Amino acid sequence: MTPTRDRIQLLASACQQPAMIRLLGKINADDLSTWLAAELGHQDALDQFIPHGPLLSKASAPATILHIVSGNTPHAALQSLLRGFLLGSANVIKLPSSGLPDLAGWIEQLPNELRAMVETTDKLTDSQWEHADAVIAIGSDDTIAAVRQQTLPDQIFIAHGHKVSLGIVYGDFEIAAPLAARDVSLFNQRGCLSPHAIYVDESHQSDTGNALQFAALLATAMEDFVRKNPTDPSNPTNTLSLSEAGAVRNLRESTRFAAANSPATQLWESPDSLDWTVIYQTSPTLQLSCLNRCIFVKPLPAEFNTATLGAEARHLSSIAIHPFNKPTATRLATTLPAHRICPLGQSQQPSLFWHHDGFAPLASLVKWQDLG
Repeated sequence: MTPTRDRIQLLASACQQPAMIRLLGKINADDLSTWLAAELGHQDALDQFIPHGPLLSKASAPATILHIVSGNTPHAALQSLLRGFLLGSANVIKLPSSGLPDLAGWIEQLPNELRAMVETTDKLTDSQWEHADAVIAIGSDDTIAAVRQQTLPDQIFIAHGHKVSLGIVYGDFEIAAPLAARDVSLFNQRGCLSPHAIYVDESHQSDTGNALQFAALLATAMEDFVRKNPTDPSNPTNTLSLSEAGAVRNLRESTRFAAANSPATQLWESPDSLDWTVIYQTSPTLQLSCLNRCIFVKPLPAEFNTATLGAEARHLSSIAIHPFNKPTATRLATTLPAHRICPLGQSQQPSLFWHHDGFAPLASLVKWQDLG
């Protein structure tokens, strides 16, 4: 196996591909080394024994990692494969039926040493299941349950199932609206980091306004995002299926009916298209959007906790807030089970060092040998 430091250089070079920068941001060799050291204690922990209290310890990566990825966005698949490469594991990727063009394109351009470490397939064999030392599954809860049934007792199993994210705006509406529009619009809201609702603090209305006013600003920002960022129709993730288009139309019609009968609901929608939908509701319950840039805007309740949010609160992934500050983020982290509190506008761009769904993604995959 290629020594870790050499592999880091190869991987850093591969991360300079435009698709990788667009999806995961800029990643260099120092980033990869620091990340490895942060999770394993030392960047050479995979190659040699390092001090660990009174012991000497060496990390052992899975010989083979099986990645079962979803088709909603390429992010999680790219992140998962990046982790496998960094650990030096062989990687088998079960692709969704719709494919992942960004992932496939990145793999095709990898240097030979890395290209030899990955195999893609659209149908897993019994041998691929049995020879995996670790299984990472990304998808719906039904997918996770099905994969879990097939894993063996000695296989490491890491599941990334159903998650939902949200945003909170405490002020600066004019600045916050385009940031929220970006978080909602990227990747057609199909990822776990895409907000389904934006909650607006109305406790200082005289200074900032209310949720209804923010919803109107967000609608303008959503239209502006579409104008400045036209979608690529050749990318399947940008194309609505008949059922997806029907879901958006049904949501709009039911909202239109509710708005005609109560001021507690209001609707803004892209003219002559299904590009975006903004719905104002007074109910604090966090409900799932039908995706494809359909976003709920709600007043922030005085008691913002799992009880007021409802059943979806237990699936919280990210909370994106504006303005971002440590005291507010810390307060939210103590009252809600979200794994990540981040600035609004950065919901879709987690740090390389983030704990995906609460897992330390590298440390969770390795086992250790101790001397002493």
